Amino acid sequence: MKTTNKKYVSGQETIDVHEKFLVCDVKYLDSKYRITLGEKLIGSIKNRMKVDSYHILRSDNGDILLRPSVTIPSNEAWLYNPKVYKKIQKGLAEAKAGKTVKIKDIDSYLSKL
Repeated sequence: MKTTNKKYVSGQETIDVHEKFLVCDVKYLDSKYRITLGEKLIGSIKNRMKVDSYHILRSDNGDILLRPSVTIPSNEAWLYNPKVYKKIQKGLAEAKAGKTVKIKDIDSYLSKL
C-alpha cells in the first residue's frame, strides 16, 4: 500500500492512501452485519502473500479499506528492528564474500562482544 503523511489526529493514527483500487465484487451484510470476502478474493491474496488478519481503515466519507497483515511472534520481532536487520544483511553479504573467521571458543568470543 502506498501511503504518505502518516499523522495523528485527536489521538487517532491517520494515513493518506494514494493508490488505485479495483472493484472486485459486491457483498451483502448478513443478519449480524458481517460480510465474507469470498474464495476468489481470498485466493488472489493468498497467492501473493501470507495473511492472518486485516487492519480496518475508515475514511471520512465512510469508505472502508482492509489492509492485509500478518502477526509476527514476539520472539521474532527483534528481526524487524531496522538496525538489527541492517547488521544481519551486512553479515550475510560478508559471509557470501568469504569474509568469515573461524572461532575456536565460542563462549570466550561471545563474552568479548
